[in-house]
Amino acid sequence: MKKVLVIATAGLKPDQIEDINHLVYPRVDYLELKKYIDIQIINYNAYNRTKMGQLFRSIETQISSDLYLTLLGLKAQKKYGLVFTMSERAGIPFAGLKNYFPYPAQLITMFQSWSWRQERVISTLKLYKQMNTIAVHCNSMKNHLTGLGFPASRIFTVPYSVDQDFFQPSNDYEQQSDLIFSIGEPRSRNYPLLFNTVSNLPVRLVAAASGTWYAREKKHNINAAIPSNLQIVRHLPPVSLRSLYAQSSFVVLPIYDQISSAGATGILEAGCMERCVIVTESRGIQDYVVNGETGLMVEPNNPKALRDAISHLLTHPEEARRMGKNARQRIEAFYNLDNYVLKLAQLITDSLS
Repeated sequence: MKKVLVIATAGLKPDQIEDINHLVYPRVDYLELKKYIDIQIINYNAYNRTKMGQLFRSIETQISSDLYLTLLGLKAQKKYGLVFTMSERAGIPFAGLKNYFPYPAQLITMFQSWSWRQERVISTLKLYKQMNTIAVHCNSMKNHLTGLGFPASRIFTVPYSVDQDFFQPSNDYEQQSDLIFSIGEPRSRNYPLLFNTVSNLPVRLVAAASGTWYAREKKHNINAAIPSNLQIVRHLPPVSLRSLYAQSSFVVLPIYDQISSAGATGILEAGCMERCVIVTESRGIQDYVVNGETGLMVEPNNPKALRDAISHLLTHPEEARRMGKNARQRIEAFYNLDNYVLKLAQLITDSLS
């Protein structure tokens, strides 16, 4: 098999590398991929090796593009038969540069998020011509890319996943009937809606209003009144995050309507912990919630609908438990990390054949 280069827009902490039994951190998808395919990996750790990398790290936070990783990948691509960029942050600039520095290496690009700026660049430069294979996490993204001219035969929906072994039901923490949890970066969450909705409800809300430790957030301010029954936390380590899922009665994700699968991580982590979710309807997460079975979907920008759903589960905890258990079973069957990695490995293998 030809050599494969994976450009992962994520990083590893020193103690994460040492956590071989995954007691502190969940498994990482691209490291699991190494079990099935011989790959070389470039990730965010490359930034720390040079002063140039550290400079790019600072700049890239503002431009939503991983140019440094892209340049490293472009320089190395002639050694490989295939380059797999695990997000559009590297995939879009990589495809752009291939217009000017062509090499025979195939390019698989995964799209995890979407913006009007990305759409304008891709459409103007017709970058899909440089992408041999495209992986997306939801059908709405596939349909949108097809509408922009991407050949449907080259787009594959690979549903996202989380580590179902790390996030699993636990008796170490007592579930608290008056505690609900929310998580996600403010750019994709309608926190003003949620905060206003819970302000007069007999409930405590903890909102992890940020991304993971390696997320490159432009803004993390929330322009909303903070009710007295709200606690905001940021950049939780995985063990602390897991404990909050375990202690919560259920999880509420006020997602802005998007084409991408924003919110899928929170939905899946909650489901792994047997916690049902209330989500505002978004095209990108239609594949991840079965309304009434694994969670509740409510109309976006409708505070009454959201309030009614929260009040309903607070007064019917048995229904929340039922949907939480269903969510766990669905993840074990379809959305577990092992299935996800196997699908990625098969996608790469098929592209090389």
